[in-house]
Amino acid sequence: MDEEQSETTESLRVMVVDDDVVFRRYLEAQLRMIGYQVVPVENGDAAWVLIQADPPDLVLLDVFMPGMSGLDLCRLIKTTPASQNIPVVLLTMLGAKAKDGGYQAGADDFLNKPPHLLELKTRLRNLLLLRQLQDAHAAVPEDAPPEELEGPPAHVLILDAQGHMVDHLKGLLAAEGWDIQGVATQELLVERLRQDRPDLLILDQDLTEGTGSSLISRLRNDVTTADQTILLTCESGALELQVGIWQSEADEHLVKPFDASELKTRVRALLKRSELRRRKDAQILDADPSSIKDPNGGAYTRPYLYASLEHFCAFATLVGRPVGLLGYRLTAGSTMWSGEGQRVSDIIKRHLEDHEVLCRLGDGLFVAILPGADLGELTQRVATLKSKLPAGHYATASGKGKIATSLLKNIWEQLRQEAETKPR
Repeated sequence: MDEEQSETTESLRVMVVDDDVVFRRYLEAQLRMIGYQVVPVENGDAAWVLIQADPPDLVLLDVFMPGMSGLDLCRLIKTTPASQNIPVVLLTMLGAKAKDGGYQAGADDFLNKPPHLLELKTRLRNLLLLRQLQDAHAAVPEDAPPEELEGPPAHVLILDAQGHMVDHLKGLLAAEGWDIQGVATQELLVERLRQDRPDLLILDQDLTEGTGSSLISRLRNDVTTADQTILLTCESGALELQVGIWQSEADEHLVKPFDASELKTRVRALLKRSELRRRKDAQILDADPSSIKDPNGGAYTRPYLYASLEHFCAFATLVGRPVGLLGYRLTAGSTMWSGEGQRVSDIIKRHLEDHEVLCRLGDGLFVAILPGADLGELTQRVATLKSKLPAGHYATASGKGKIATSLLKNIWEQLRQEAETKPR
């Protein structure tokens, strides 16, 4: 694994722009130690000339420099079409206000000055990987099928024995629309991950039992959770004392105390990376015709839902009838939250007509397409299913016309609101 990373990083060029020659050489030594090629530059004007002539893979940029400032150079990079996709990381010793100004200038991320080697390593790795995934996704053929419909909100799971961390992070991320849930113990977490993988797992280095880094090692050694995206939060100094200077199996680190902008930037980047990886995997799966049907229970899969719903809506428009969606999410506290999605699938299918379709989007998440069903009929269906299915959240949506995307968004929003307002 380390050999593969070394071969990859040796071909990547990182530009370091800083007027402090001592710090520039210090950072250059760290980057070469990690395995990157380094392009050291002493000021913003010289850096801009080099960027136009031979763009680097990433730019590390001091905020305050004589002549063209770091913010000005960042803004120039991000507003020029030829360079706007180059990741820019600003280096600063200042607080949240300076970082907000950097984000407004288009910076992709920040590192405190001087950066910790492990933070530098993971931050650059994630930004460069994200760019590679974005480039691969952008390079689809012109005759490729259109983008799939928008899926459910991103699912963020937090290990939190007391509930305080979940409440705090929910407050900081309230406006993002993500589905944020907590789990109290490590054993419940492992069971949950094996059944319903979140887009991002957040945990702290200081746990009631052991450390966050030891738990991550456990997850990496389990084939069912080895590739889970993980953000580790820790106290200042814990990276050296507890996590380790060189090695960490977390995808990203966030040093406490952190502000809302730092948290949002880190979470957004990791969620974007998870999304692009999922799309890449979906391209492979879509080459297999059997991928449209779930082998566990016979329900159709997420790609089938996104592709077929548009056709259902188009046909319903021709005949002047609505299309109804019925969503159901099994609650984590249910007695059936043990991977038995097939039993749930069988129950729902027994209450559908031959022309109606059930899609299973996860271990406990289902959406049924009911052509011709209005909200009144959907309400009756929900009442019937509630007496047959284990405890869960329900959502219904119906309409006429080419409204596939809005119907799905309606379902996801209802399920999210129910999960937030009703106890599990």
